[in-house]
Amino acid sequence: MERLRHIAEVGLGILLAATPLALWIVWTPAMVVWVMLAAAASAALLVLLTESSQRSVPVRDSREGAASTHGLPEEFIEEVHRLFPLTYHHSLRMTPRFRQAMSRLSEMMERGGLDKAPR
Repeated sequence: MERLRHIAEVGLGILLAATPLALWIVWTPAMVVWVMLAAAASAALLVLLTESSQRSVPVRDSREGAASTHGLPEEFIEEVHRLFPLTYHHSLRMTPRFRQAMSRLSEMMERGGLDKAPR
């Protein structure tokens, strides 16, 4: 069932990605309406699919024991929020502070097993 849901999400995503090209190609107002209706329907279905998949697979937060919508450790999220301004101001110049912060985030990801892609 999970595989079927992923296939449907990919198909709907491809349909949405093809919408601008389809709008550029169509030549009658009626075709534009049909393309827009198909895009709106696929967007609505994609939202329903992704929302239902988030509710069906809750991730446990180890500190509180409550269900959470994200799979990242809380300390990692706090660190990213703390370092957020660095990503814009120091990433182009690659300052030592930016490199140190990014290496710390990389270490946190490796410790938490976040370097592996979800299946």
